[in-house]
Amino acid sequence: MGMPELPPKVKLAIACSGIFFSFSYFAVLQEDVYKKPYNGEYFAYTFLALVCERGVNAAIGLAGVMCLGGSGLKIPLMDIFNSGVSQMFAMAGSNEALRYVSYPTQVLGKSCKMVPVMAGGIILGGKKYGFFEYLQVVIITGGVVAFNLGKGKAKSGAADSAYGLGLIGFSLVMDAVTGGLQDKVKKRTIELNPETSKKPVPTMHESMLWTNASGFLVAGVLCVVTGQATAGFAFCMRNPEVLNAIMVYSLASAVGQVLLPLPDPPPRAYTPLMVAPPGTSTCFYTSCRAELHLLHRH
Repeated sequence: MGMPELPPKVKLAIACSGIFFSFSYFAVLQEDVYKKPYNGEYFAYTFLALVCERGVNAAIGLAGVMCLGGSGLKIPLMDIFNSGVSQMFAMAGSNEALRYVSYPTQVLGKSCKMVPVMAGGIILGGKKYGFFEYLQVVIITGGVVAFNLGKGKAKSGAADSAYGLGLIGFSLVMDAVTGGLQDKVKKRTIELNPETSKKPVPTMHESMLWTNASGFLVAGVLCVVTGQATAGFAFCMRNPEVLNAIMVYSLASAVGQVLLPLPDPPPRAYTPLMVAPPGTSTCFYTSCRAELHLLHRH
């Protein structure tokens, strides 16, 4: 006797709450990794952190494919590779920016993510959006930006550097590229599988595996070339709690990705624009947390 099927509304509630809390926990630990001093030192090895995070996600994706099986489709691996690399660079830009700007500034920048994702879908993916999708972007982005600007300037901390602001801008550009490339992946999958009666789409674990594997490989190369592999490993040996935090937030990121296809409609209905709001809502949560922490200190 199989397990009973959960009602769609229950699935939606589980997925929304799980995605929100997993990505929020991810953001909280990530902030601590970059902003917390460890015996007088600060973590400065972004590519090493991305190797761990992308590697954990790719491993869980591989386990899902091995245990649950794949789609049996011809997958546009090069297109997925490119989207995974651009996604990794988007994360690298926003993570590295934490070293040069205040956390509220980084949150403010990333809260605009839905705008470049939509632009990338139009320019690179040939996507067309309806009125309510534009309205959704305006309301969500405007609300989070207004909330952050309404709090006023941070009461402590160094001024934001132009380099840090440039990194946030670079991250948003990479978000746009990623959104367009992900839409392109869907089109290429259809082209490679013309004999499929239903709209062909890779399983969530297949997408998770190949997207994160490409980011893992490129981040690994950059980690070695920049010297972050040896210096970062030595830092983690001196401060093992850093590596623990990175591994835990990597698992939290994986949980959020696994929960994305849980509710109805099925995974093929999801677009890059539809999965951008969880990240924006995470920005809102972490911004509230930072504000409460600041009020507690004062």
